[in-house]
Amino acid sequence: MEISSLFSAKAVAQADPQVADRALARVGITREALADPASTVDVSQHHALFGALAEPERPDIGIHMRTSASMRCEDFGTLGLTMRSAPDLRGALTRLDRYVRLFNRYSVFALSDFGSEWWWTNSRGADSDGARLSHEAGLGTFLTLWRDANGEDLTPARVQFMHQPVGSLAPLEALFRCPVTFGAEIDAIVLRSEDLDRPNRVGDRHIWEFLRGHLEESIAGTEEDHLDRDVLVYVADTLSEGVPRLEDVARHLGIGSRTLQRRLSDLGHSYQSLVDEARREVALRLVAEGRQSLVEVAFLTGFAEQSSFTRAFRRWSGTTPRKYRETSSRMPAGVLGQATLAGQRLRA
Repeated sequence: MEISSLFSAKAVAQADPQVADRALARVGITREALADPASTVDVSQHHALFGALAEPERPDIGIHMRTSASMRCEDFGTLGLTMRSAPDLRGALTRLDRYVRLFNRYSVFALSDFGSEWWWTNSRGADSDGARLSHEAGLGTFLTLWRDANGEDLTPARVQFMHQPVGSLAPLEALFRCPVTFGAEIDAIVLRSEDLDRPNRVGDRHIWEFLRGHLEESIAGTEEDHLDRDVLVYVADTLSEGVPRLEDVARHLGIGSRTLQRRLSDLGHSYQSLVDEARREVALRLVAEGRQSLVEVAFLTGFAEQSSFTRAFRRWSGTTPRKYRETSSRMPAGVLGQATLAGQRLRA
């Protein structure tokens, strides 16, 4: 799977030239390849590059945060201009999980509403130090772009990562300017609800809507862009009847089951990972909302036994459903209904 060469090029620009040359040679990327803004890099090479660039800086690794800090909205073409022209931060985040796939089809980003907080998450795990640094840089890049559009004083409530620290916390705390924790269930920038209504510095609704139209056209012809979303929506909408078989989902989408598996693999997913994601999002939302009993939530998310649901929920959230309900802020009324959070977001 590949991502835009922009991210590797920005990282190389933040390194000592000799360190950069050695790292590029080590991972098999040329400077010429990075010079073309339309080119892509295999994600495994990008992760290896981050690891190689960071090695001389241990333990005070800062290259990934310098890379994030160097990003600007204009680096991302129409996507960046759309974020900057949005009337407020909420507008800048609208459909961002979908639009960002023009640059990064590897990570799985989502925006989730927890009432008093909004979480911008990346549910893709990291299996190397280079990948972990890349994931930290990814969330750092988003915050940098939001600040570029909204104002330098934008500060999250907190930031969290699934992995353990790779190096010193100081560079991360300097960029994020908020508590940074590790060993979480999911990578996330946690924003206060009121922050999403902050007006952008040069927001213009008419320009924003015009540019969003161009983004929609840019991704409309990419059939695979919708496949994982279509699977998530169908699974989420049918969970109360039990987890659908892959064959049933493929039949619903009008393709063969082997074709579905192959195309999901090309997008970096397995069918089971999407089932787990659908269950997680539905469960977190229903438990926080508090309208159904925990037994009903277990049933609605396709669990035959309450104990199995509780174990899965602890894995998703780090706590039990009961404690999560007690500590979670109430969701706005009337948002969920039969449609799930996944379905709402992915249909948008």
